[in-house]
Amino acid sequence: MKTLLRIAIALAMMLTMASGAFAAPNPAVYEAKFVGLKETYNAGESIKLSVETKTAGQITDAKFVLKTIGGNEKDKVTSVRTTHSKTKATYTTTGYLKPTSKGIYLLAYQATLKSIAGEEKIELIATLSIKDPNKITLNVTPNTVHVKKGKEVPILITYSSKSTPQFTYSTQVTELYTKRVGNENKKVVLFKAEKAGKFTINITAKNKYDEVSEAVEIVVSD
Repeated sequence: MKTLLRIAIALAMMLTMASGAFAAPNPAVYEAKFVGLKETYNAGESIKLSVETKTAGQITDAKFVLKTIGGNEKDKVTSVRTTHSKTKATYTTTGYLKPTSKGIYLLAYQATLKSIAGEEKIELIATLSIKDPNKITLNVTPNTVHVKKGKEVPILITYSSKSTPQFTYSTQVTELYTKRVGNENKKVVLFKAEKAGKFTINITAKNKYDEVSEAVEIVVSD
């Protein structure tokens, strides 16, 4: 009798495991995410928006909702469409955004998930920082330096702008080189400490859209 009971329990366990292995996925369960979305873009750049939702249920009423802080409130997401891959059990919703001014854009993906369990609202939020490509970003290193008279001080200027800026200096320096590194430009200038004292070098970058300045303080001792 005990042997028959053990066999019955083993068969029941095997049937339970088999039914679990071949059970259909729960249609109320989903996984949604933005695909290929960066945090920062330039004004005027065409941005492809894409959200993938993996589910055995049905996605309906998928859309993008846009709000902005400091940007152009007339900007809209266009050409929104949703496709479905049965083999991957994935819905893909795409759209396009072309922001016309700098600012913070708050992007929401909203959809309805229908399943045997009923309806559920899906929402994903993303924040996009939109920059004006013609504005100049400028950083100077070092900001303050102490040297002995007769020494040379290299100054690194990191900048970026779609419109190339011209540089001016309040104190005589020698420009050594400029090179492109990634999305930025690196310029190195040289200041020669020929006499003791405190010197402030104002470095100004200017194009037809923008003008920015940074200062370097150099203390020269005997």
